[in-house]
Amino acid sequence: MKLLILFKTLALLSLFLATPFSMIATVPLVANTLNTPTNTEQTKRLKLTLSGHTAPVRALTLSPSGQVLASGSDDKTIKLWQTTTGALLHTLTGHGDRIKSIVITPDEQTLISTSFDNTIKFWDTQTGKEVRTILEKTGVKAMLLTLDGQTLISGSGDNTIKFRNLKTRKIDRILRAETTALAISPDGKTLLSGGDNGGKIRVWSLVTGKEIGSFTPPLPKKEDLINRSERASAPITLAISKDGKMLLSGGHDDSFQSGGVRSTDGKGFKAWDLKTGKLIHNLSLGTSIDALIISPDSKTFITGGLGREIILRDIKTAKSVMKLTGHAGGIYGLALSSDGQTLYSASGDKSVKVWQIKP
Repeated sequence: MKLLILFKTLALLSLFLATPFSMIATVPLVANTLNTPTNTEQTKRLKLTLSGHTAPVRALTLSPSGQVLASGSDDKTIKLWQTTTGALLHTLTGHGDRIKSIVITPDEQTLISTSFDNTIKFWDTQTGKEVRTILEKTGVKAMLLTLDGQTLISGSGDNTIKFRNLKTRKIDRILRAETTALAISPDGKTLLSGGDNGGKIRVWSLVTGKEIGSFTPPLPKKEDLINRSERASAPITLAISKDGKMLLSGGHDDSFQSGGVRSTDGKGFKAWDLKTGKLIHNLSLGTSIDALIISPDSKTFITGGLGREIILRDIKTAKSVMKLTGHAGGIYGLALSSDGQTLYSASGDKSVKVWQIKP
């Protein structure tokens, strides 16, 4: 009996030795090429968790110097954090409803916020005190600053885009367009606005205020239709690469919905070549895209949504190159340091996390 067991053991050993080493090594090599961090790597990449909000965090922005991070929440407050230590500097209170978006002026003296209470508020970043409030009866759906920081551009529920001069406090220009998302080109010469109009993105000259072009998603193919009324989703967020070559759009994704419920073509992510106007990507990333940013080197983009994962993707192929997990809720806001090394994420789990995505 012992001889029989010994014979079987030797036979198995000889089979293992006969197996080419390349076949044994393929599994870990494939895993590494995906650049998906292991549990240990995840722990190393997660540098800090900022806690203090009592409701989902929806808005996130970095000051131009990268020294201050601002987070806006459904708890109606905005918090200012010191990025080097994670210390809470100020809690801004005064809005009567959830915070929608926030920006900080280039001189870092003023923070501007919008809320579902239909107001735009201005705050002193040094004292944390409110200094001015503007009422927008139809609400503000999107907001940003021109690159020189002198003009606030806001898209309202009345289908207008207003240009407010921050020095004179006057509205210098009004454009007529439905707006759900805004972006400015790296050279500061053009404004892009997306609206709930079949996913169309308009291109405006910031010099003349005239519409000079547009990017319109193709109509869904007949074989992709379920209830025959689907169309491309409106952009929730827009991003332009710093090299000025790519325009990315993230929107609602209901590809998992059945007939009668689905309202879009199920393709929440789109990318255009800005020079040729060619649609490069038109696909589903598996979840609605609530947050979308592009790396400073224009090689990757980062998305967040209800899927609770932060995913870094190659901008040319849209393939995943890294996934970061750790949030217990959806990802609604993202911010990236100017060197592309540190990522900040805002979540429905009421927290803000700080990640090191590059050594």
